[in-house]
Amino acid sequence: MATSGRWGRPWVPRDHGARGVRAFGNVGLCFSDGTFREIRLVKGRSPCSGLPEIRNVNGVDRLCGLHEEEATVFCRELGCGPALQAPRQDAGVVGKYMTCRGTEPTIRNCRLNNRLRRGCDFQHDAEVVCSGHMEARLEGGEHPCAGRLEVRRGLTWGTVCDADLDRATAHVVCRELQCGSAVSTPGGAHFGQGSGLMWTEAFRCAGNESLLFHCPRGPGRQCGHHQDAGLRCSEFQLVNGSSSCEGRVELQVQGAWAPLCAAHWDLADATVLCHQLNCGSAVATPRGGHFGVGDAPIWPDVFHCVGTEPYLWNCPVTTLGARACAPGNAATAVCSGLPHALRLRDGQSRCDGRVEVSLDGVWGRVLDDAWDLRGARVVCRQLGCGQADRAYDAPAPGRGALPVGLSRALCLGTETRLTQCNVSASPLVPAGASRDAGVVCSGSRRVRLAAGPHRCAGRVEVLHGGDWGTVCDDGWDLRDAQVVCRQLGCGRALRALGAAPFGAGAGRIWMAELGCRGHESALWRCPSGGRGPRDCGHKEDAGVVCSGSVALRLRGGTHQCAGWLDVFYNGTWGAVCSNALKDISLSIICKQLGCGEQGWLENRPVHTGVGTSWLDNIECRKLRNSTLWQCPSAPWHPRSCAHGEEAWVTCAGLSEKMTQDSGETNCSSAHSCPGEGMLRVRGGKDSCSGRVELWHAGSWGTVCDDSWDLADAEVVCRQLGCGPAVGALAGAAFGPGSGPVWLDEVGCRGSEASLWNCPAEPWGLGDCGHKEDAGVHCSRDRGTTARPPALGWASGAPLTPPTALKAGNLPMTFCLVLGTLLVIVSLVLGLQWFRGRRVCQGSRMLGSLPSEGVYEDIGVVPTGEKDEGPRVSLNLALEEEYDDAGEPEQGPEEEDAPLNPAGGVPCSLGPQAPAETEDVACPRT
Repeated sequence: MATSGRWGRPWVPRDHGARGVRAFGNVGLCFSDGTFREIRLVKGRSPCSGLPEIRNVNGVDRLCGLHEEEATVFCRELGCGPALQAPRQDAGVVGKYMTCRGTEPTIRNCRLNNRLRRGCDFQHDAEVVCSGHMEARLEGGEHPCAGRLEVRRGLTWGTVCDADLDRATAHVVCRELQCGSAVSTPGGAHFGQGSGLMWTEAFRCAGNESLLFHCPRGPGRQCGHHQDAGLRCSEFQLVNGSSSCEGRVELQVQGAWAPLCAAHWDLADATVLCHQLNCGSAVATPRGGHFGVGDAPIWPDVFHCVGTEPYLWNCPVTTLGARACAPGNAATAVCSGLPHALRLRDGQSRCDGRVEVSLDGVWGRVLDDAWDLRGARVVCRQLGCGQADRAYDAPAPGRGALPVGLSRALCLGTETRLTQCNVSASPLVPAGASRDAGVVCSGSRRVRLAAGPHRCAGRVEVLHGGDWGTVCDDGWDLRDAQVVCRQLGCGRALRALGAAPFGAGAGRIWMAELGCRGHESALWRCPSGGRGPRDCGHKEDAGVVCSGSVALRLRGGTHQCAGWLDVFYNGTWGAVCSNALKDISLSIICKQLGCGEQGWLENRPVHTGVGTSWLDNIECRKLRNSTLWQCPSAPWHPRSCAHGEEAWVTCAGLSEKMTQDSGETNCSSAHSCPGEGMLRVRGGKDSCSGRVELWHAGSWGTVCDDSWDLADAEVVCRQLGCGPAVGALAGAAFGPGSGPVWLDEVGCRGSEASLWNCPAEPWGLGDCGHKEDAGVHCSRDRGTTARPPALGWASGAPLTPPTALKAGNLPMTFCLVLGTLLVIVSLVLGLQWFRGRRVCQGSRMLGSLPSEGVYEDIGVVPTGEKDEGPRVSLNLALEEEYDDAGEPEQGPEEEDAPLNPAGGVPCSLGPQAPAETEDVACPRT
């Protein structure tokens, strides 16, 4: 390597000639024992890097325990030069597949270990990198498929001269990076100057190579880092239009171009695509086969862009379970092109933000000099964003900001383009000076579901005037929720929730007393009236759960990372069929569940399932699938699997938490956050009683009291290290909590190690408010093996719990009360005897004494109407009458809950209370 900071001519692999095998990659060898083996490096970015394998007639042997000597011989055998990276000597592997000195000309001269002829565990894999390894990357761009071109040789990265990058080479780089095709090759260090070495050779690709590694090379030009090459790739293109900036939308799928389905495709999606293709802003999305239908099958990906994303793959994507697209229903886009194009940046949507203008193909800022609502009207009109709501002075962007395009734009408000106004383009204004022009258009209104487990469930929030606010739950019903779900492309509404079920929002409360019919295209098109938002607080924020809200779990295994694969859809758990589940799909599933990088299917004789099977033929792609929801499959159907086709998945990792789609942690960097899966109690007298709260997805939340009983409380108390449970309380007995209601319909057996091992509804998808928060009373009898309460994030010094609730005090209390009654009875009998009454009258008097006196001193069973106190389950087990007290059935709805609450009737021991009801098991008097 030259000291001038440039590479000389890279090493070229030798030709194997008469051996009749490829120059690099796979090499066939005949060993002394007569067996034929093929050696190769797999799962690397080129044939000269990866995990070493030997393939023979009996299968593939993965080589473990290789050290530098073996790696050197391996690289030499492949024609890839010396080994630059090999497993460490202290890797902890006791056995080696083969042993070399490092000087052997071929691995046939190395000694094989017959005990390890079957390979080794994947945990002992380690990558080998040879000096002939070569790969490309893009750095400094706005998305993974754009940036400064850097090429790695061996272990060292270097940049490429912009004059040496032609279109054929650019296409090969894009293909290697799984980024589609090359869109442009901007030079002059467009994406910033690199550092370190520069290539002095040029790649001479034909354009059809799969890797840059395979391209021949020749002498290149001499240049500095100010001439570093840049590259923009795209897996998307516009075809059949009058230019490359309009046409039918196609994406590259496994090396072939396919049209994209127009389902839910809108201007926000098209805006992102136009920016990605360097084509300005979106003008229109014509329907009806405007740019032809194409010959390839239509791809079903559905993008849910805001319009501010730099790249389409940054938008949420749903493909799983999508129905086949109608023939000819392909997405289209008409972009403005770069000349005089406009865009809005740093806003909440495509229709609000700082104004930027393209002049001669270069984007620049628009300063706020003389900026007013008339200029904003022109911008909103040009972008197809409706009326101008507001013109404002936006803070100038920071370091690295664009140059100034227009220093002044004085408009009448009737112009069709901003450049038709009285504008001044002053190149003398330095970048970062003054403030920028900003606009908020009426088209910026958006709705979203926040703080939920999925984009299709959460607190309803509306963007209006550039600010996010919430919706009051007054009058909120399923018809209102239906409009939200349709607007977001989330299917139909399953639940319309009130009382801030996903936590209290912030900012303004924009809407109240909505009167949607259910067919409106947007929430703000619904009539509203009544009291207005001024009567609401954020404790009354509305929430929605749509049918498109999905979740994933493994059920029935011995740990969290093995079991029957279930998916939650349309409000119901269902199985997933094992058909077509390949390694890439299993890897995505396990990573999504936090269970490692690998997984495999296992045969299980009987599926103890839930009766529904949702999905079949899942085929994930090796592109940018980060979750199962982006994988193609057969459409959703409740009877997708035949008997015995349900998938049992075992993942390589172990997880002690229940993992779903998580949000971001909202902890301050100055304080440590609790770990996912932590549990605590709040509002009680000590660290072993109170309202149950869980840490999940970056915030504390509560547990709904639906189906809450002593078995659930037993698990919580065990997890807190607080001994057995003596009470499972409901109805917010320790006061209402805040934040999301994370769990609902918990169904523990009582033997689970933590609440996360119990079946429940998916995170955050219950129908409870904080009036139904669950609580526990634990005995604090920790014993010798209990864990300390600190594991449950309980705080404060432990205090003595109420003596009336301690199991050890209950017999004493009962005896005292019974003894008092017996004394009273004896006195009464003696008085009657002295008065000459018959003894039988004394017996009748004994039978007439009120039984509720026995319960007066317990003080935990509420009396009166149902809203005056919480329901409670006590582990009193004093008589047979209490057998069912720990398992109350679900009661009728509470009157003060707005929608679908899961309340209950408290047991009342007063003289007006019935002895038994059909809705809740009460002690019989």
